[in-house]
Amino acid sequence: MKKHVLSALALVLFFNVDVKAQQELVSDYFKKVPLEEAHVFGGETSLSSFNPKSIKVLVWNIKKTQEPAWQTEFLSFGRGRELFLLQEVYPNELFKNTLGVLSKFRWDMGISFRYVLMNDLPTGTMIGSKVEPIEVIIKHTPDLEPMTETPKAMTLARYPLTDRKDDFLVINIHGINFTDFYSFQRQINQAKEEIENHEGPVLIAGDFNTRNRERTEYMYKVMKALKMEEVSFKNANQRMVAKFSTYYLDYAFVRGLKVTNAEVLGGAKGSDHKPMTLDLSL
Repeated sequence: MKKHVLSALALVLFFNVDVKAQQELVSDYFKKVPLEEAHVFGGETSLSSFNPKSIKVLVWNIKKTQEPAWQTEFLSFGRGRELFLLQEVYPNELFKNTLGVLSKFRWDMGISFRYVLMNDLPTGTMIGSKVEPIEVIIKHTPDLEPMTETPKAMTLARYPLTDRKDDFLVINIHGINFTDFYSFQRQINQAKEEIENHEGPVLIAGDFNTRNRERTEYMYKVMKALKMEEVSFKNANQRMVAKFSTYYLDYAFVRGLKVTNAEVLGGAKGSDHKPMTLDLSL
């Protein structure tokens, strides 16, 4: 897959390809997915609602399962977790077999695009939960990544809480990357709108792709306005840093939730990003 993709990008980058030819070239490798077809799900849940006293979460950009240590680490880090927020999901046989080990979960995926040469396999963001969601929403970024001309997908879900009338909003974000600031701003504002309209507890987490000061400051500005509190992780300095900068990419913010424990698993080798665990309560 990498070889074919790099070949396509090299042609676009280094040769004088007109717009129409570029579009045709890109379409040979990357297939856009209509928003109405961007939500796929499977699995069965074991719980009717989350226990407000304890919600255990794993957040991880898994780099499409490319690293040899990924499966072993995923099963180890995921033990006892009730909620997964995964970025760069790629449902190949390894991934599907691994999820099969974790019984009684529902997996909701927001597709960003499909790889044409890999049997149209998708990639995107995914939420795994032991609780059946009330609602799942997929949002595509208004803007596209250059060269591949594909959006990023954000997966959002609402879950019932035991003995409470309000519900729990979970937002799994993978920030748009190789674009200008205003593309990033528009994506953050998509999440902002959902949080503003939600009255219950909220978790937003993932790979924000805050690769520079402007993006990072805007993320913090919006989260502060929404009264979202940043999760302070043990080993926070072991999170992935954007290349050629000092800015972290992975974050979590909460509202109406207490963080009883949060840690970055800095010794992990299953991805270029480090997994983050959170123990939450209301």
